[in-house]
Amino acid sequence: MASREEYDMTYLFNPRSRRGVHAFRLAAVMTTAVALIAAPAYAQQQAPMLDALVEDGTLPPVEERLPDNPLVVEPVDNVGEYGGTWRSALRGTGDNAWIARTVMYDGLVRYNRAWDEVIPNLAESWEVNDDATQYTFHLREGLKWSDGTPFTSADIAFAVELVQDPDYPVGGTFMTDPGNPMTVEVVDETTFTFTFENPKGLLLDELASVNGSTLVSLQKAYCSQFYPPYNPEAEQMAADEGYEGWAFMMEDKCAWGQETQRWANLDLPFMNAWVVTEPWTGTASRVVFERNPYYWKVDTEGNQLPYIDRLEMRVSESTEEITLMALNGEIDFTDRHIATVANRPIFFDGQEAGDYRLGTEVQSRSTSLVLQLNLNHPDPEMNALFNNRDFRIGLSHALNRQEIIDAVFTSQGEPFQPAPRPESQFYDEEMAKQYTEYDPELAVQHLEAAGLTETNGQGIRLMSNGEPVSIAVDVISALQPEWLDILELMQLQLAEVGIDMEINNIDRTLFYDKRPSLDFDAQVWAGDGGLDVVQEPRYYFPANAESVWAFAWQAWYNGTDPEIAEEPAEWAREQMELYDQLKASGDPAEQERLMVEILDIAKEQFPLVGVSLVPNGYYIAKNNLRNVPDEMKQAWLFPTPAPYDPFQWYFE
Repeated sequence: MASREEYDMTYLFNPRSRRGVHAFRLAAVMTTAVALIAAPAYAQQQAPMLDALVEDGTLPPVEERLPDNPLVVEPVDNVGEYGGTWRSALRGTGDNAWIARTVMYDGLVRYNRAWDEVIPNLAESWEVNDDATQYTFHLREGLKWSDGTPFTSADIAFAVELVQDPDYPVGGTFMTDPGNPMTVEVVDETTFTFTFENPKGLLLDELASVNGSTLVSLQKAYCSQFYPPYNPEAEQMAADEGYEGWAFMMEDKCAWGQETQRWANLDLPFMNAWVVTEPWTGTASRVVFERNPYYWKVDTEGNQLPYIDRLEMRVSESTEEITLMALNGEIDFTDRHIATVANRPIFFDGQEAGDYRLGTEVQSRSTSLVLQLNLNHPDPEMNALFNNRDFRIGLSHALNRQEIIDAVFTSQGEPFQPAPRPESQFYDEEMAKQYTEYDPELAVQHLEAAGLTETNGQGIRLMSNGEPVSIAVDVISALQPEWLDILELMQLQLAEVGIDMEINNIDRTLFYDKRPSLDFDAQVWAGDGGLDVVQEPRYYFPANAESVWAFAWQAWYNGTDPEIAEEPAEWAREQMELYDQLKASGDPAEQERLMVEILDIAKEQFPLVGVSLVPNGYYIAKNNLRNVPDEMKQAWLFPTPAPYDPFQWYFE
């Protein structure tokens, strides 16, 4: 999901696992330094493809390219072998999420493979004060960008300065939160401090998310040439190159907000394992990345990572073409776009011929589909009906979920509402299972309790104004074909109790454009927040712009879209106040207690209708690709497969 976050890097929310929530929160409030064990003494080795460049003086020796304390990575199974090309594919020219999930995940800190701890990365240690308002980070000594120049605290300060510039319209990060202003202080070349006006108890989690790497992707030496405070000629430079202003030029050259453009600029330095060598342009048929000779991680024997030399990503508009590539053994690893429920039998049967294997991915989502009725509907009759809890309960009891599970998911899964998954420490069986019993008679009782006692000649229930209840449900079937299959069955099931449902299959742009106008009856998406409960609460209260079911309420909460912002119902306001307390707390136990209160209110109010627990997914990997775990957790905020360290994958 793909979910919206895979395409839009606006939110810096992050996941937690069931067993690891305490580890995350303790990491977030610890007051002593966290550091990896010092690297053992060894002779450092490099990939053979770099030997000639060192011999002719193009590159310095490997020991001069690595930091003083490189990050030592323990391989999943074995110390690997150098060489090879990892082949995968992109769907169209906007599929930046796959690059974020394979190449770009390298921030100050990161998640470990178990998804139960925030661990050092570019920052080898940090300290946090008692009330979580001040974070001091220590970078590794001797880090270098992919062009060989030093990576220092000045680069971090530059990124903060740029993003906080009111003339550079990129927001939605912890650096631009008007409710909790922050500053950065450079202490020395490897030490800097973030200071917040209010407690920021979840900062380490935010930095460890998929979005944390953007903070370390703006090299001051390169990007400052496009910024007027450092180059008085920047505006003229922008005009000479045909840009409307320096900010547009900055976006094109350094691409903080437009991640696709980032991979079209061969001059932009990076801190990642691979750097782009064939750019991602609107006409490119492929994007190519090659190893970063200055990458700052080594294996347990001192071999500089990554093992794999190159990444080649075929750009295709056709999922059918990508599927055929995988079946023919032309993709070395992917789980994106083609690893669907419908394709599973095909890929299972094709393993021997394609010389690949299928691995397991445990999904972070809770329910396969969330029906989001628009509680802020502009029509008073529809608004009153959708806000009636009995109406929502009636819809839920009218759904034959087992029929849907059998038909769409080959009997995989179980009835499930939008709620924390069983693997989550927040799992509440009552919340997950309430109103999931298929009982048309009980459904009718609740619908009549909601005032729908009369029907027309077609058997459709009538609202108080005499109009039939007809709900148009927006869906993007191109994104996830199963959603359309689910809705078609729901349509038949709801008709049995007198509710007309129209399926409105639209493109992604229109899907999102309708939200600010509130011009929709309902939209559907998958159940994000099943494992990352605290960090992705969109279905538990009106938390962000993905809380489509109460878009005007979330606008009120977040201070966005003032023309449509609407004061929420009392129960939703209470949840918002609780979440504000949670974000401001540095106490792990208090954060947990507050989240439970939010979930209890969500359970009581039942604002959304779900279908079934998302079954395990799968990935496709060539048989000779090693150090890939047999099982992974699949999420966006924990951007699989990046946390499983693809730089230590190798071809045997």
